[in-house]
Amino acid sequence: MGYFTGKVAVVTGAASGIGRGICEALSAEGAIVYAADIEGAELDTFAQAAAGAGEIRRVVLDVTKEGDFARIIGEVSEEHGQLDLMVNNAGIGVVGDFRRIQLDDIRSAVDVNLWGVVYGTKAAYEVMAAQGHGHIVNIASSAGVMPVPMQTAYAMTKHAVVGLSRSLRLEAAVYGVSVSAVLPGLVRSAFFTSAKVVGEYDYQREMENLPIQSISARRAGEHILAGIRANRELIVFPTSNRLILFLFRHFPGLMTPLLARATLSSLARD
Repeated sequence: MGYFTGKVAVVTGAASGIGRGICEALSAEGAIVYAADIEGAELDTFAQAAAGAGEIRRVVLDVTKEGDFARIIGEVSEEHGQLDLMVNNAGIGVVGDFRRIQLDDIRSAVDVNLWGVVYGTKAAYEVMAAQGHGHIVNIASSAGVMPVPMQTAYAMTKHAVVGLSRSLRLEAAVYGVSVSAVLPGLVRSAFFTSAKVVGEYDYQREMENLPIQSISARRAGEHILAGIRANRELIVFPTSNRLILFLFRHFPGLMTPLLARATLSSLARD
């Protein structure tokens, strides 16, 4: 039996991208996965196509609604008598010149990227603390530990997710519960095309022009599962992203001017 065989997991934002990659990787290792997303039709297609030793069950969930989490976590834990893994992955991008971003767009980003994580974490944590085990995994971003030009609103939410995860990790250990934050590198998904882009900023082009090789969503899922097995506080991948974050942490005086120049270049084109 593998580490994830028979374990019960809930994954939000599961219909595409990293969320789908995590579900596929978990199913391949024998887990019972509740794939949750607001996009019910895409979930149906995914669940029918998925294959593995485990099982994927589709769940329609709006992460901005606390009641949805209470209902689903309650149903899952009642049916199986346990909840082993909660992955808060759902997120949206709001990018561009901060002067032009509307407050309603910022509120949307906070509702999904932060409150969606808070709701999922709180609901799962109460169950896991009572049962004495479990792992909460919150998908953040490199933008959660370093400044990223033209992504101020997005970075704000991801910094909050990292702070939530690292602080709760210390509390949760008392109850036998683990908490990890994920800092992915460049992952191939529809995230860049679905983001809310303000002004003439070409988000997709900026990401595609980065001198970094992207990885598939399935590979990202495998990296995350490896981090869960090792119970890492911060799950960082791939190697190129670990290098970038290492350089920023130890040589901020070198990296910050590079980011600032990228901002000036983007604003000049906008």
